[in-house]
Amino acid sequence: MGELRRLSELERRRYFHDGIVFPVRVLDDDETRHFRAACDQLETRLGGRPRTVEVRQMHLHFPWAYQLATHPRVLDAVEDLLGPDLLVWATELFAKHPGDEAVSIAWHQDRPYMGFEGGETVSAWIALADSVPANGCMRAVPGPGRHSPPRTIAADGANSSGRKRHGGVLQVDEQEAVDVVLRAGEMSLHDSDIVHGSGFNRSNQKRVGFVVRYVTPQARPLEGRPPVVLARGRDTAGHFRLAGRPSPSDTEEALAGMRASATEHLEAMLHNLKSAKH
Repeated sequence: MGELRRLSELERRRYFHDGIVFPVRVLDDDETRHFRAACDQLETRLGGRPRTVEVRQMHLHFPWAYQLATHPRVLDAVEDLLGPDLLVWATELFAKHPGDEAVSIAWHQDRPYMGFEGGETVSAWIALADSVPANGCMRAVPGPGRHSPPRTIAADGANSSGRKRHGGVLQVDEQEAVDVVLRAGEMSLHDSDIVHGSGFNRSNQKRVGFVVRYVTPQARPLEGRPPVVLARGRDTAGHFRLAGRPSPSDTEEALAGMRASATEHLEAMLHNLKSAKH
């Protein structure tokens, strides 16, 4: 690892010990307003309150989403963790509207959904509005224990870390969890093993998170050759299908393309999750 670009050595050590580091400032106020407006407009075009599974892979079809996923300050921080060769595998919009108690995210780990063998991954959770406990900020269980698969259930229904499964859903000791509080323009970075989730938005403030999943070229998809964007460096392995920068196009055409990509991506993740359970 050469000279760090964005993170301090302490932040880098914290990430590798805990599986998460935050907050990291990456956007100025004008950039935050610009990307927030783009996300709000996209939601409006999708009916106002689309499900997260419907709003993903935006970077493949919208120039603004490509710009955010490849933002130099974001990439500088990710490079401090993964090295110089970075691929964007996925983007997702996690929005919670004011007072909406219908949307929460159960405790989970990302790795079973990804379907990679080898390589490294980092998820950047970029806040385009303040993300605080009242509006359902992400919560995570940091520490080295995240590398132990929480699959063994003791007689009392819990393993030694306090985690347990009911119907495939992880549960954790709430005292182990931390609130990932972010101000608009800040991001968190987490690995694929950390257990995380989030509660309902019980406030009058919308929560808007744009998530980018980065992967190194050495990661080998277990199925197919998913599309990726080469964000920085070189694709040294050729395990993925490289996609170019999206060109400005008719909004309906871009929306149709995103819907198709979102469906393809969701089906692949569900397949990966099913395979991981066997």
